[in-house]
Amino acid sequence: MDHSDLKESYKKTFNAVSDGYGHSAMRFFSEAPKKIPSFLNLRGDEHVIDVATGTGYMALAIAKDLPDGHVTGIDFSQGMLTQAMKHKNELGIQNVVFVEMDMQAISYKDNHFDVAVSGFSLFFVEDMEKQLIHIASKVKAGGTVLITTFSNHAFTPLSDLFFNRIINYGIEVPTMTWKRVATKKQCTSLFEEAGLQDIKCQQIECGYYLRDPSDWWYIIWNGGFRGLVNQLSKNDFTKFKKEHLAEIKELASEKGIWFEMGVLYTMGVKQYNNST
Repeated sequence: MDHSDLKESYKKTFNAVSDGYGHSAMRFFSEAPKKIPSFLNLRGDEHVIDVATGTGYMALAIAKDLPDGHVTGIDFSQGMLTQAMKHKNELGIQNVVFVEMDMQAISYKDNHFDVAVSGFSLFFVEDMEKQLIHIASKVKAGGTVLITTFSNHAFTPLSDLFFNRIINYGIEVPTMTWKRVATKKQCTSLFEEAGLQDIKCQQIECGYYLRDPSDWWYIIWNGGFRGLVNQLSKNDFTKFKKEHLAEIKELASEKGIWFEMGVLYTMGVKQYNNST
């Protein structure tokens, strides 16, 4: 699959799953952004760009701390932006705008924003260093760039059971894209290669209990795993789902099924130089 086909595939997938991000089983998408303002230490008058804003959770969390500032959230998925606008209207937050735009071709002028953030998105791009440099170019000298990524053990052991079983059905499992920035060392190195300074990376554990196997299937069906199960024939799909959920059920305790979720928050400062 070439670059353009892969991007179109991602867009179709995100459009298809966009209305599922608000489910309690996927609350890491809504919970992780709540910690962002404490990392950024905002004055309150900044102009922030949220790159690949998705359903807008991060943009809206930051906007609450900007009484005299505003947030611009961009995403190439119209489905995601529809959900972001819905959340904005429900919360009554006015200092946020959502714009349809490809994160690999941000059309705003360089040195335009005070801060750039991006949640769980950088690893979808093949050349992550180039993408991070592109994001940083839109930030003023001295401004902050912050990204969130999944930790190396996120989704385990549920994801391990999923991959092991689906391989037996003849489905090729690619290297998970998030694994490229799933440790503090990987994230720090990436920020260094992109020329950012004063780099800090913190890992926060935020796992929780799923109610039952259907919650895990909801995550599968409304996330990146969906592309793999969609390759199964109708009969194999039914059989796989039954077998997999049975093995997931075996992990249940009185509290539910533990869902491991670690999030890495990495931030750096754009340096002052002659090019800025």
